[in-house]
Amino acid sequence: MTDTKKKILEWSNLMLLSSDQVEANEIKPLRQEASTREYFRLKNKNISYIGVFSPPETELNEQFVFLSKFFRKEGVTVPEVIFSNTEEGLMLVQDFGDKSYQFTLNKENYHHLFSSAIDEMLNIQKCPYHPQIPILNEIQIEKQMRLFEEWFLKGLLNLKITKEEKLLIENLYKEILKDLAQQPQVLCHFDFESRNLMVLEQGNTGVLDFQDATFGPIFLDPVSLFKDLYFDISEQEVNDLIKEYVLKASELGLIERLSLKHVKRSFDLSGLQRQLRILGTLSRLHLDDRKSFRLRDLIKTLHFVIESCSRYSELKDVSEFFLKRISPLLHITLKEIS
Repeated sequence: MTDTKKKILEWSNLMLLSSDQVEANEIKPLRQEASTREYFRLKNKNISYIGVFSPPETELNEQFVFLSKFFRKEGVTVPEVIFSNTEEGLMLVQDFGDKSYQFTLNKENYHHLFSSAIDEMLNIQKCPYHPQIPILNEIQIEKQMRLFEEWFLKGLLNLKITKEEKLLIENLYKEILKDLAQQPQVLCHFDFESRNLMVLEQGNTGVLDFQDATFGPIFLDPVSLFKDLYFDISEQEVNDLIKEYVLKASELGLIERLSLKHVKRSFDLSGLQRQLRILGTLSRLHLDDRKSFRLRDLIKTLHFVIESCSRYSELKDVSEFFLKRISPLLHITLKEIS
C-alpha cells in the first residue's frame, strides 16, 4: 500500500469513527487526472466514499470545500464534502459512482444526457455573485491563451515563428478578447466537459472538479460541453444543442434570444480561447510535470482550432497557418515522443 493510500485510509477511518460511522475496510485507487490530485474509493458493506489527496501547495482545497457548500445551497448537483483537512490536503466526499459522461455517451443517448447537462449548467450560470468566487478578467483571459505560444509552440514543438505569423496569432487573440468581453458574464464551471460529468442513479447529472469556477463569458461552459474531446457529433447536432441551450438560457433571462449566426460566432471564439489554453496546458503538463497521458488530445484540440478559424474571413489566414505549418509538425513531434 502506498504512503498516500495508507494516509487516506487511516485519516478517513479516524474521521468516520469519530462521528460514530462504520469505518471503511476497502480502498482502491481511481483513474489518473491531469491535476496533482489523487482519488480513491473507500467502501464498507453499507456505503461508499471518495477519498481525495489534494496537495495544498498546488490545489485550491479551501475553495473546493467552499464551492461544494455554495453550489449545493444554490441547487447545483455536486458531491458533498463530508470531512476535510485542507491544510493536509485530505478530503472524504460523496461518491457519485463510475458512470461518467466520457464513457457513457453514445448516439442513442447523447441528446438526453446533453439536455440534462444543460439544465445543470444553467443551475451554475444562474448562481448569484459571491465575493469569494473570482472574476475572469481580460488580462487573465489573454494570459491563458498565451500558454499556447509559450508551452505548445515554443516548448513542445520548438517552433520559432516569423513576424508575419506572430501578427496572425495576435490578431486571433484580439478577435477572441473583443467578443468575450461583450458576452454576458455568468458563473462558469470552467471545465464543463464529459470527464467531469456523471450520470447519477436518479438519471440526473452530477458535476465534479468545480474548484476553478469563475465568473466569466457565458459561452465558455457550453463550448466545453458541445465541443468535447471524447465524443464526436456533427455540426448540425452541435447547432441544435446551441439552440436548445439559448432557448433555456433566454427563458431564465441569462441571454437574449439571438440568431444562431450571432450566437455561433461567440460560441466559436469562446471555444478558441479554451482550445488555445488546452494546447498550452497539456504541453506544460508533459514538459514540466511529466504527465503525458493526455498528449493524444492535442491533435483533436488543434483540429477544433483550425475548423473554427476557417469559418470566419478575418481568421482564414491563421487557419491556414495552423493547418499547413502547425498540424504536420505536431504529428511529427508526437510520433517522436511515442
